[in-house]
Amino acid sequence: MPSYKLYYFDFRGLAELPRLIFKQAGVDFQDIRFSREEWPQHKPDFPLKTVPVLEVDGRQITQSMAITRYLAKEFGLFGSNNIEALLIDELMEIFAEIRNNHLGKIYSEQDETKKTELINAFKTTNAPVYFNLVEKRMKENKSGSGFYVGAKVSVADLLIYNSMFAIRDRLKKTGVDLFEGRTLFEEHYKRVDALPNIAKWVKERKVTDL
Repeated sequence: MPSYKLYYFDFRGLAELPRLIFKQAGVDFQDIRFSREEWPQHKPDFPLKTVPVLEVDGRQITQSMAITRYLAKEFGLFGSNNIEALLIDELMEIFAEIRNNHLGKIYSEQDETKKTELINAFKTTNAPVYFNLVEKRMKENKSGSGFYVGAKVSVADLLIYNSMFAIRDRLKKTGVDLFEGRTLFEEHYKRVDALPNIAKWVKERKVTDL
């Protein structure tokens, strides 16, 4: 088994999905976290001067989604065939697009009134397009009563779970819930939350704002 070190800041952010993969797989890793004050002195040590960075037997790999895909494939969490892998990739791209094209603007808005307007606009126009497709995919597998693809948990399930938690946590002060009324999402969240390794990690992990 390789030696793994995961470098990031002392919050969930872009490193939480890789952490969830490690925890679900039951694989040991060093969860190395920097405070904002510590970061400047460590920044030159990394390939692109950014984190997260995964170190595999001393070799540093950057880019959060590349790290996520590698770990999921390495630990058998990327589907059982190419079609399942394709659906997982599709889901990953959907949530990347949501984050980059929409949530980034919402999170960076400092005016609370404008932020709420952006959230409501996204919930009304763009979110249904994305979430309806995700729900359609859920229904394609055991009518939405199981995991996202196939018969076992995959990184797709962890991605939905982590995204729902993070989005709700970031937007809780606005009173707007982007997943309100989406029963399939809620039921899926509960299934993942009940996985023993995930439940243990969520109970133990440090509570942070991000």
